[in-house]
Amino acid sequence: MKIKKCPVCGIGTLKKRIENEPFEYKGKQITIPNYITYACAECGEAVVDPITLKESGKILKDFQREVDGLLNGAQIKAIRMKMGMTQEQLAEIIGGGLKAVARYEIGTVCQSRGMDNLLRILDAYPETLKVIQKKIGTGKRIAQVIDIEDVRNKKNYRYPGEAYSIDKIGGAAYGT
Repeated sequence: MKIKKCPVCGIGTLKKRIENEPFEYKGKQITIPNYITYACAECGEAVVDPITLKESGKILKDFQREVDGLLNGAQIKAIRMKMGMTQEQLAEIIGGGLKAVARYEIGTVCQSRGMDNLLRILDAYPETLKVIQKKIGTGKRIAQVIDIEDVRNKKNYRYPGEAYSIDKIGGAAYGT
């Protein structure tokens, strides 16, 4: 770090310190070794080294995931690889976007409990992927509009893989 003057008070000079820095989350503790800061002798403020900040951020996110019982980045990547998907393909399936999946995997962002549950379900029951993919589909068709008079006149409506019949009570057409 090339800062010589304190960015807070503008008077003091910064002195490099390397320490073991303790962190606490939900009553659990972790210590990050070789935590580099630059402290000002005048005002007492300290600035964290940018490289230390980036590296410790990932460690702290993994610690948070562990305490919260969430999958870590390596586990998420393993699930994706097991399903034979790219990050982009997984993002399309689970939502949240490509950047979110990449950030989950490298450990810069924690996924929600719901997202974690979805990933665990996909890992344990890969056949559920078909249900999600069918829901997403290709964007071709959400619903087919049927003229109820044509149905009453026994005209056959069909969409690939589906047939429609008249409901004897309410007169509505249902997929079969």
